[in-house]
Amino acid sequence: RQMCIRDSPQTMHAKSSGGTIIGLTLFFSMALSIAPWPDHLAILMPSWTLLTLIYWSIALPHKVSILTGFSTGLLFDVLTGSLLGQNALIFSTASFFSHSLYSRLRNYPVWQQSTLILMFLGCIKLLSLWLNHFIVHIEYTYQHGLQVLFSALVWPAIFAVLRLIRRHFKVQ
Repeated sequence: RQMCIRDSPQTMHAKSSGGTIIGLTLFFSMALSIAPWPDHLAILMPSWTLLTLIYWSIALPHKVSILTGFSTGLLFDVLTGSLLGQNALIFSTASFFSHSLYSRLRNYPVWQQSTLILMFLGCIKLLSLWLNHFIVHIEYTYQHGLQVLFSALVWPAIFAVLRLIRRHFKVQ
């Protein structure tokens, strides 16, 4: 009888599996990444998709896997016209490290998470620049550092918004 109570239609609709919500937030973050921004704002553009992926990897590691990071990266490669597989490698690496450290990251205050995000995204940006240097011969500029810094600065806001979305839609 307890199984019937737990599996009743009221309780099944009370919790969302979350796949649609996670997909929509990743889609929206990709739309923000490819939207045409003025040059003075484009310099400071955070890594919206990567930050969203990191959030979901920390919040729901059983739902967002390394494969999710890889497929999101491939889609991001297609949308941005970058080398196919470059962002797939970067996003799956970010997802791997987020999964590896999620139990620690969850317990840190948001400002400490932001500091770790700064270091982590700095390493990811260096990997991206290293790959681009060999293929497209892109040089490092201060703008790359500003993007990493601004990504870390907006992490608390992204964390708060995605947490609000997760709680509102009861994604578990």
